[in-house]
Amino acid sequence: MKPTRWTLAVLGMLCLANGTAASAAREEEYALKCRSNDRVLEIYAAHPVDPARCAAIVARVMKAFAFVAGRSDWKDRGPLTARPLQFALVGEDAINVLGYAQGPDLMVMKDSYLDKPLSEGTLAHELAHIQDARQLRGKRMPSFLFEGRALVIGQAYRLHVGQSPGDYDRQMARSAATFTAEQAMELLDNFRGHGWNNQAIGTVVVEYMRTRWKGGIPDVIPRLSRLIERIAAGRDFEQAFADEFGTSAEAFAEAFAAHLRATQGDTAARLQGTMWQSVGTGSGTAAAPRDAYVSDVVDLLGELLK
Repeated sequence: MKPTRWTLAVLGMLCLANGTAASAAREEEYALKCRSNDRVLEIYAAHPVDPARCAAIVARVMKAFAFVAGRSDWKDRGPLTARPLQFALVGEDAINVLGYAQGPDLMVMKDSYLDKPLSEGTLAHELAHIQDARQLRGKRMPSFLFEGRALVIGQAYRLHVGQSPGDYDRQMARSAATFTAEQAMELLDNFRGHGWNNQAIGTVVVEYMRTRWKGGIPDVIPRLSRLIERIAAGRDFEQAFADEFGTSAEAFAEAFAAHLRATQGDTAARLQGTMWQSVGTGSGTAAAPRDAYVSDVVDLLGELLK
């Protein structure tokens, strides 16, 4: 298959993520390996991919994509399938993370990582980013909320496919249990934050909204979808937040900080009702890879490619 403009873009992004390894891949080696019957999903790789494995990957990605769309409850699903999603399988040394989404049209993942159970959550997490980006239509929302929503969806999908919480969840629970109000406010003030703490505080925010704020908002994921739709329609974040939740973002932050102060040092109270309540904060049997869900390279690349 002849190189395409998309292939050049993929290689360019991989070079930014890990220049020495990515530059070793030749442009002509990236080729379309298979696609979904409806042509919504295209799988690319620079290495041979068994046709049966490729078809199985298509089925897995589309299953996760449907779960994310259902959990998000978008008013208009048209933008989700308006153009193909290009999914690049890469070798072990091609990138420094296990997988990431780039904007609304590209997802990259290590081929070998797809053999690991945690990859199911990563698929749903990154596909949540893809769907959010498509619905936002070029607009922005705070990165901590972007990440927190995706992490909650990713964890829900792992449970949906029959997995049990594990070391990754305990690691996240430890972060949730130890944030101070001062740390949280510093993170929430940065709408373009990066890193583990940015992701963790976003997840704590979403779980606080679901379980505690205003008596708990069980449908917080669809409500955040409405927030995204309002932003896409032209409202800025603060306006969209107030319109959707009837309270200013500043007032929410104050309530969240008060909750963190009230539960500081009391892990059971901090995690009560959340997705971590039954998980606990034990050390686990092995170190869970923090980069299993980390897609911060996406934001970096997005800024560099503007």
